[in-house]
Amino acid sequence: MKNKKWFLIAAAVVLLISLCIIFPIESSKSDFIADYIYTYITLVTAVIIAMYGLMGKNFFKGLLFIFCSAAFSVFCWFFLLPTDELTESSSGFLALIVVILTVFVNFAALFMGTVTGIISGLLFLIVNARVLKDENRYKLFAKRLLAYLLILVIVSMLFYKGGDWIDEISDYFKPN
Repeated sequence: MKNKKWFLIAAAVVLLISLCIIFPIESSKSDFIADYIYTYITLVTAVIIAMYGLMGKNFFKGLLFIFCSAAFSVFCWFFLLPTDELTESSSGFLALIVVILTVFVNFAALFMGTVTGIISGLLFLIVNARVLKDENRYKLFAKRLLAYLLILVIVSMLFYKGGDWIDEISDYFKPN
């Protein structure tokens, strides 16, 4: 693909427009992270253009891998998210609260699993393309599997234990 450079330049321009123009405008108008619709659209557009520029004819394989990564991460979050403290109730009212909270915990597993899966998939594609090289297919598969699982665990732990990153970063940069 001879136009690879132009796709990467276009992705960088869209990313800069998203971060330097659209995000400040949207952050001044809204209080919730879900209101940053145009920022998300332009970030996704920049990532897709960059993926196409980097992967070329393997672009759809990369999208399929990211989709499978998100599905696998949601599966892991549903089964590995600790909910023991929510299931210990003795009264009927608390049992109703536990049922309501369990729905939100499952929603959190769905949301966090999707986000961590996409981020892990993108990071793995970068690591796989730039770092992992081996002549033996079986050693390469083991390295890829371990690298992906390690990236997924690290990203999941950061999201699970990290808290609200945007709030923490914005509080850090506010003048006292």
